[in-house]
Amino acid sequence: MHFDTRLFIFTIIINIRSNFGQYSDDQSYLSSIEFNRGGSSTNLIFSSPHGGFLGANLTLKKLGKSLNNETLTTILWQLPVAGCYNETLKQCVYTFKDCLQSNNKILSYHPDARCVIDRSSTLSMYVLTKAIAQSFVSHYHPYTILNKLTRQYVDPAEDLHRGTFLLESAIRAYMDYHRLIAMAKEAIHLPSRGLFIEFVFHRNSQTIQLGYGFDPLHSSTMGKPSESTMHELISRSGPSVIIGNNSLGYFLRLNGFEYVIPMEQSQQQRQIRYRLSTYSTRMHADQRFNAILFSYPIERLRKYSIEQEAKRIAKAIEQFIQTNNIRILSSFASSLLSVNRIMWLFVLFLSQSSTVLYIYH
Repeated sequence: MHFDTRLFIFTIIINIRSNFGQYSDDQSYLSSIEFNRGGSSTNLIFSSPHGGFLGANLTLKKLGKSLNNETLTTILWQLPVAGCYNETLKQCVYTFKDCLQSNNKILSYHPDARCVIDRSSTLSMYVLTKAIAQSFVSHYHPYTILNKLTRQYVDPAEDLHRGTFLLESAIRAYMDYHRLIAMAKEAIHLPSRGLFIEFVFHRNSQTIQLGYGFDPLHSSTMGKPSESTMHELISRSGPSVIIGNNSLGYFLRLNGFEYVIPMEQSQQQRQIRYRLSTYSTRMHADQRFNAILFSYPIERLRKYSIEQEAKRIAKAIEQFIQTNNIRILSSFASSLLSVNRIMWLFVLFLSQSSTVLYIYH
């Protein structure tokens, strides 16, 4: 393993081509990430990484014509269902090349049961996220970034290794997903505060699970807002924005969702294990943008329509924003955050440097 500039150059080319080449700023590789611009007064960004429904039918995709008038095609690689286990490091490894083993000069992939990754997706989350966004009046419509590939081909909510196994087609879609979130953040101009919500799903309960980056039901963590993806809001308004009467959970309950976690300091809720964040919510939360992981209990759609659920969720989010004044930053905070788009994309790239700058042989 050593430094190699090839993957670095490859990533730069992806960004250049996305701006000046095959597709414009708000388009993506193979049109696999859907981007919808927000209304003129919005400060909301919604994303759906696991609502994908495309995959095998894009395996051979025409990209256009080359200078020699030849048809250009690409292969959409399917991700392994598990990583492999490195006995030396005593941990799972999620890079395709590192999991290849040679037997009589024939390379084969060897997954390990200890390193299995959930590859489930559902079109319902794509539809639900769009419906929630469309429930807002037009000038408050959130920006939406929707992954249309199934998790068998990319998982942009995870870190680069787990989400792509460093396979080219997955990396391209992955980078577009995060680039478009970054573009939406920059489009919500200073001095506005913003709220980024990533919608995922689970099947293990009928409870909406809200992730803030840490466990607020343990008192030792409530005094550490810097560990949360809601750093700006907790610092300004205190813990009530997570488990009190100013929280999103509180307004969800007001709008008909009986079971929400975290909601209160109870022994029963402290015993429930749920996901506190994704790589996406940790990465895109900052001094201006609060981020929430919203895990929806998909089995509720057996009883309620997507339209019903979308209107209730949108109403709760609207009440949460109004109550907590997620609108304007102070002039001092605004001056600290006056970073242009090029700098943000550079930071986005550097955040992946530990993985992107290495290539394995």
